[in-house]
Amino acid sequence: MALVIASCGLTACGDDNEDENISFSASAEKEAQGTFNGTFVRVQASNGTTVTGTGTFVLTATETANRAELTFTSDELTELAGIEPIPVNISHASRDFVFFNKSSDYSLRGRIYDGKTVKLSFSKLVRVSARSSVTYNYSFEGAKQP
Repeated sequence: MALVIASCGLTACGDDNEDENISFSASAEKEAQGTFNGTFVRVQASNGTTVTGTGTFVLTATETANRAELTFTSDELTELAGIEPIPVNISHASRDFVFFNKSSDYSLRGRIYDGKTVKLSFSKLVRVSARSSVTYNYSFEGAKQP
């Protein structure tokens, strides 16, 4: 009986290492940088009013490893052009890239899938008058331009 248990135990301990060995030619910000065209969606947090528009998301590498800047443009969501470049932390995630920024101005997170498509979301508090502000939740999905 002990021999049967030992043989089952040894069979279960095979060399089935499924981890991929991925090597990167550059740091994440350099490999991921580029221009992505796609669709923005803006939802007003207080009432759900939704505006959709086409636009561009640009990820630019900085001189610091694993840091990049994001900029946005959209003809329909013109307030995006007024946003200063957003600094983000970026890293490899298997064959993808993940990036984020958590600050008092933004709570932004995103993922570039296989270096080709991107999904991101962020919230922004926008002052609409001296005593009033509105929180907008933005999302973007797009494809990298060659």
